Amino acid sequence: MESSYYHKTLRKREDVGKQGPVIALKFSPDGKYIVCASKKFVEIWDIESGNQIKTIKATKVPLSWVNDVAVSPDGQYIITGIQYYRIRVWEFSSGNLVWEKKARGAVLKVDVSVDGKYVVGVTSRYRIRIWDLLTGELIDKFKTRGYSDTMALSPDNNYIAYSSRKNAIYIWDVSSRINIRELKTKKMGLIWSLIITPDMKYVISGSGNKLIRIWDFSTGDLINTLEGHRDRVRSLAITLDGKYIVSGSGDKTIKIWDLSSGQLTRSLTGHENTVLTVAVSPDGEYIASGSFDQTIKIWDLT
Repeated sequence: MESSYYHKTLRKREDVGKQGPVIALKFSPDGKYIVCASKKFVEIWDIESGNQIKTIKATKVPLSWVNDVAVSPDGQYIITGIQYYRIRVWEFSSGNLVWEKKARGAVLKVDVSVDGKYVVGVTSRYRIRIWDLLTGELIDKFKTRGYSDTMALSPDNNYIAYSSRKNAIYIWDVSSRINIRELKTKKMGLIWSLIITPDMKYVISGSGNKLIRIWDFSTGDLINTLEGHRDRVRSLAITLDGKYIVSGSGDKTIKIWDLSSGQLTRSLTGHENTVLTVAVSPDGEYIASGSFDQTIKIWDLT
């Protein structure tokens, strides 16, 4: 049953079922498009019309796929992390490849600095790499403390929050490449998702033990634990005003939480399988969710 906040479905299962689950998605900066990763492809969807306007085959290697996708702040570039040891950057308007670089390990997570100058990628070989967005030049690299498939870049571009299979979250100073803080508690659980709030007061984690935890960014102290999901928390997003947390879970739901109080304000239903990814539109009006059921759904946030 669809939630009353359901707006529309962009990617219908019967239309593009051969493409596979929606692994990652992002809004374009102008809020007009959804960019999603699914198997070997990157797809661009027009939100108003509901039409798919472009498909990019991001990898052709057997047993390779797109792990993550990001969009540059100016909306000109799409960044993809590829399982087959590659990061690739594409021109948004044409879908043409701008540059690609080989990485040591599968590129599991990608992000772009707020100023649009750098691309950050996490690889399966315990490494974080930073490239120049326009040229693809490798700017920096450093080794982390363990395997992870998630990270969060701070709004000021100076820090990276990074989880490890050792059941801890680390805060790395980008300029010094030093781990400055460790976030840890009993029964941490495997961390599937991380975000840093726009004001940089908190780090928020979603874990395999169904919990969302809110940590103080400056001290590393655990501030609050949010309970309500019945399966692992696969994805997190936050509104630009920092008031609400959005979570997607293996229990097929999207939940909206008040950050200050920790109260659950809304639960959205309608997906038929695990919600793998969630995003909030730049204007704060919509939530987009992508699922293992191969659909993209748009929900009214206001």
